[in-house]
Amino acid sequence: METSNSEIMETKEKILENLHSQFAENQNHHQGLFIQFLIALLALFAGFGYVYTHTNPTIAYTQSFVQQINEVDYFSNQTLLATSVVVLAVLLLLNGILINQGYGFRRDQHLNMIIRKKYLGDDYENVFGKLYNPDNKRFWDYLPNFYIIFFWFILGFQISVFIAICSKENLIDFTDKCFSLSLFITDIILIILSLGFYSKTYCKYRLNLKENKTA
Repeated sequence: METSNSEIMETKEKILENLHSQFAENQNHHQGLFIQFLIALLALFAGFGYVYTHTNPTIAYTQSFVQQINEVDYFSNQTLLATSVVVLAVLLLLNGILINQGYGFRRDQHLNMIIRKKYLGDDYENVFGKLYNPDNKRFWDYLPNFYIIFFWFILGFQISVFIAICSKENLIDFTDKCFSLSLFITDIILIILSLGFYSKTYCKYRLNLKENKTA
C-alpha cells in the first residue's frame, strides 16, 4: 500500500513538473513568435507606406511601370491597388497561421486537462481551479490572449489598408478598368476571409472542445 501511494505521489509530482516546463516553453514560443510577426508587420508597413506615399493620381491609372518626377519614383493607382492585394494576402496568411496555432494551443490544453484530472483527481481543482480551463470560451476570446490580440490587430491593419486606398484620389473610379475593379474586390474578399477563417475555427473549437464535456 505504501508503494502504491508513493507511485501516486511521484506521478502527481511529474505532472506538476511538466506543467512548469510546458509553461516555460509556451512563453519562449510566444516571445519568438512575437518577434517574427513584428518583423513581418514592420516590413509590410514600410512597403505599403512607401508605395502609398509615392502614388501620384496624375499618372495614368493603369500605368504599370515606375515614373520619375523630380528624380523621385512614383506609382499609379493601379500599382497601389496591386500592392494592397499583396499586403492583405500576406496579412491573411499571418492570421491563418495565428488562428491555426491558437486552436492547436487550446486543443493541447484540453488534452492536458483531461490527463491531469485523471491523475490528480480531487487535487486538480485545488491546484488549477478555473485558471487552466480551455473549454467554454466565447466567440470573441476562444483563442489564447496572445493570439487573439495579434489576430484583431492584423485584421485592423487589413481594414486600415483598405480605408487608405479608398481615400486615395481617383482610385475608386473604375470606369473601363475591369482589372482594377477585380483587384479592389479581391481586397474585400481577403478581409472577409480573415473573419471567415476565424469563425470556421471557432466552429471546430466548439465541436471538438467546448461541447466535449469531460468527466
